[in-house]
Amino acid sequence: PFVQNDQKCRKGRSGDSMAARELLLVAFAGAVIRGALFARPPNVTYFINTETCHLQVTWERSEVPNCTQMYEVAVRINGTWDNNSKRCLRNTSWDPTVPLGKEIDFQVKTSCHKVCGDASGWNDDEAFHVVQNGAAGTGARDLNCTWWNRSYMDCLWQPGEKASPGTSYKLFYWHGDLKKGHQCRNLTSDGSVFRCGFEWKVHHVSLITISIQGDSENIQPTCWLFNSINSLVKFDPPVITNLSKKGSEVFLQWTQPVNLYNLDYQVEVDSSQIVTPSKDSASAKITVEPNKQHTFRVRVKSEKGQWSDWSKEMVLDHETSILPILLLTLIPFCVALLLIILLIYLKRIKLLILPKIPDPEKILKHTFEEHNENQPTYETANNEDTHSLMIVEPAGNEK
Repeated sequence: PFVQNDQKCRKGRSGDSMAARELLLVAFAGAVIRGALFARPPNVTYFINTETCHLQVTWERSEVPNCTQMYEVAVRINGTWDNNSKRCLRNTSWDPTVPLGKEIDFQVKTSCHKVCGDASGWNDDEAFHVVQNGAAGTGARDLNCTWWNRSYMDCLWQPGEKASPGTSYKLFYWHGDLKKGHQCRNLTSDGSVFRCGFEWKVHHVSLITISIQGDSENIQPTCWLFNSINSLVKFDPPVITNLSKKGSEVFLQWTQPVNLYNLDYQVEVDSSQIVTPSKDSASAKITVEPNKQHTFRVRVKSEKGQWSDWSKEMVLDHETSILPILLLTLIPFCVALLLIILLIYLKRIKLLILPKIPDPEKILKHTFEEHNENQPTYETANNEDTHSLMIVEPAGNEK
């Protein structure tokens, strides 16, 4: 019995050692797979397209046994992993859009899972640092773009803090329907502010990139990514077309952008109160304090866009909006008309009360002229004989 028990014990120890060896093999295989999960693929390279703001990354496929390879990729911006850039890929290339001008890193790792993990848990030391052209601080800054009436894009920016005086820039724009970046040609500068505008009537794109580059390789390219182009929309201010008052209630009407919906409006009353009409409404009824002058302005914006400038201020007097203007126009006219009529009648009355005294000189002159005209005229006959008369003194008078 002792021998049999000893044999049983030996068989038991032999079985335990075999099980242990199998466990070690399973653990080793798991370690190999887990190591492959976090391994970089070989020959990772990248290229920066500064016109479209794309980081073009490629690598080679590695051989991992018993693994359907997937590649987990993500971008880190200024030290923070961007989960929106995280992807699970089967192919060996990747071209994310990146905000050039900021500190950019990226990571590529091989995975045997079909679902990607959280990029925030990655090993930061294994990330690839993106080397950008130009000196830091020389790129354009403070970009501000406005999409006017969903038809024209207007962008303004300032030169880099470390850019040399006289530095010039050029702007490129891109969206998913374009094969390459398009350059903006309407570039102007006013002191330290650069400006460029271009027609933009594409409404369906979800991403637009703006790239600004310098006139030399020493200027660092910068990129801005706009994931919602509707956030750039700004309309011209509305025009108030009707403003009337009945009692303490004021009625306003204004113009609207054509063929656009989901628009929000605000009405400013007396530069202090804000009234919000219903969406897409082109009118509003507002209760105000009676017997007081009030001012009104209106502005509009799209659902995710920017507020327009305020409309021209309209003033509503506490009496009526039309009667004071009519009175100011008609009263001076009526007064002038009455004065003219009064002057005419006063002149006639004066002639009746104080008749004009005749001028004696003119009367006498006229009388003599009439008398001379009535006197008969005598003519001397030319054929009468003329005789001479001689006077002879008497002779007795001679001495």
